[in-house]
Amino acid sequence: MYEQFAREYAAHAENSAYNALYDRPAVLGLAGDVGGLAVFDAACGPGLYAAELLERGARVAGCDASPTFVDMARARTGGRADLRVHDLSQPLTWVEDDAYDLVVLALAVHYIDDRVALLSELRRILKPSGALVLSTEHPTMAWMRLGGSYFTEEPVEESLSGDRDWPIRAWRRPLTSICAEFRAAGFLIEELLEPRPVPEMAERYPEDYAHLEALPAFIAFRLVPAPSR
Repeated sequence: MYEQFAREYAAHAENSAYNALYDRPAVLGLAGDVGGLAVFDAACGPGLYAAELLERGARVAGCDASPTFVDMARARTGGRADLRVHDLSQPLTWVEDDAYDLVVLALAVHYIDDRVALLSELRRILKPSGALVLSTEHPTMAWMRLGGSYFTEEPVEESLSGDRDWPIRAWRRPLTSICAEFRAAGFLIEELLEPRPVPEMAERYPEDYAHLEALPAFIAFRLVPAPSR
């Protein structure tokens, strides 16, 4: 769905408050030391996470449903990452079992209808000792923005940005359901993070900084495969 505004979004995400100074630091922090690791960047977008993972010494592959994003990500990473056009609602047929030490799924899981199927597929490509780091909208944000019951589970069509026409379709669901999906896919939560904005945001985007210091916009997790029974 990002294809129609891919270049606008990429320019925005490179330096924006919520992307550059909030989600990326949180996700990369949960990823930890990736030197020498094989990392799969699911929903790689324009390659902002992939480029940073490469700089930190990882071997990177990944995919995105947007051809424009994949072209941009390939250019950003200088051909050092194996990046493909692929819709995550479909299996990763070219990836072998236990192929990666780490999977990153940043701000994308909420777009998928069958999230347990996707998470199960990501578990399949992870080594038993690996981890999945993902971020998504904090469930309280949808509740405050859309109203109704916090426990509502439904897809919502709206604009990604309040001042831009960037139409998206994403699921709102409570934290209980998010965690239940992890368990159903065979994951345990190793760490849960409600990010705080980095100090630089206070200088560059003071209003966003004040808002995010009071209420988290995103939530991030480091998940590990549950032991086989």
